[in-house]
Amino acid sequence: MYESFDIQIPLASNSLEQGEELAMKLGALDSVDAAFLFSDIPVLVASKNGKTIAGRLRALQSEGKFAKNIRVFRGTLFQSGMISSSYIHSADIGLGENVTVTLLKKGKQATVVPVQRDLTVGALFYTSLYEFDDSTFLTDLDTLYSLNSEASLFLGLYSDADLADVKKAIGEIDNTLEPITWKEANASLYGAMELEQSMMELLLFIMIVVIVLHIRNSSKRLLLAKQREIAMLRSMGFRLRQLQRIFILQAFYVAFVGLALGIFLSYLGVWIYPSVSVLLNSSLAQSLVLTIRPLRLCILVVTILSFSMLAAYFGTRRILKVDIMEMFIHEEVQ
Repeated sequence: MYESFDIQIPLASNSLEQGEELAMKLGALDSVDAAFLFSDIPVLVASKNGKTIAGRLRALQSEGKFAKNIRVFRGTLFQSGMISSSYIHSADIGLGENVTVTLLKKGKQATVVPVQRDLTVGALFYTSLYEFDDSTFLTDLDTLYSLNSEASLFLGLYSDADLADVKKAIGEIDNTLEPITWKEANASLYGAMELEQSMMELLLFIMIVVIVLHIRNSSKRLLLAKQREIAMLRSMGFRLRQLQRIFILQAFYVAFVGLALGIFLSYLGVWIYPSVSVLLNSSLAQSLVLTIRPLRLCILVVTILSFSMLAAYFGTRRILKVDIMEMFIHEEVQ
């Protein structure tokens, strides 16, 4: 939502008039929720107290989801001739303070030359994404192009429709445009996220296997420890099915209590997390999102309960085949 948009289109010209005209055409499409111009340039921002922050200066026409989800702490965003800083840097960069912005421009003799300009902080903002807040300063397009008139201009689009259909509709309006989806723009990151997701699912599968083996071994040790009680109950007239039912229900109750406690602690952690997320995000230098998937949770619960009862069933079935006297005589029957 903040780092990249659903679709972005690099424009051949950095003319704001032509870009706004194209944005109006694409914004009129039924499949497009919002179309707007934006541009990014790398900058160094130095405060009065000597703090220097490396990041980017993003200028955009605040539209769609971005405008709805960015939060203003103080001031007004996108004022001409001013920049907006994140609340994260408010200890060093306050509202109304002048900061020195250093950027690179094409030079006549050198390829690029550093250029400095003093700008006033017109607003303090914050979002739900720590990385964005930590590395991004906001301004309007006119201010950015007054700093660097050769900055590349892009068109950003928000859409809830199928992005392939949106790209096709864009091509029908202007086939010279090269729309890029957010997956294509962040192909390496998206691939890494898919790999991470696959590894997490593999680890979850291994964890389930370990849990099942642990349940099996625990049930076996429990039945061996209670073999004399089983023999005593058999001598008192308990039937084999009654004994099996007792130990299966016992395994079910133990597993159910453990699962209930684990689920409670999981939801408690998710509920508490927003209160400590700022501290964790700043220490880890990334934003973490905790979610519980009910379907997978239900599958895991049913799997553990089923294996607990099956382990108890087959364990009691084996041990009940042993003669009662052998149970009394031997510590552990084979």
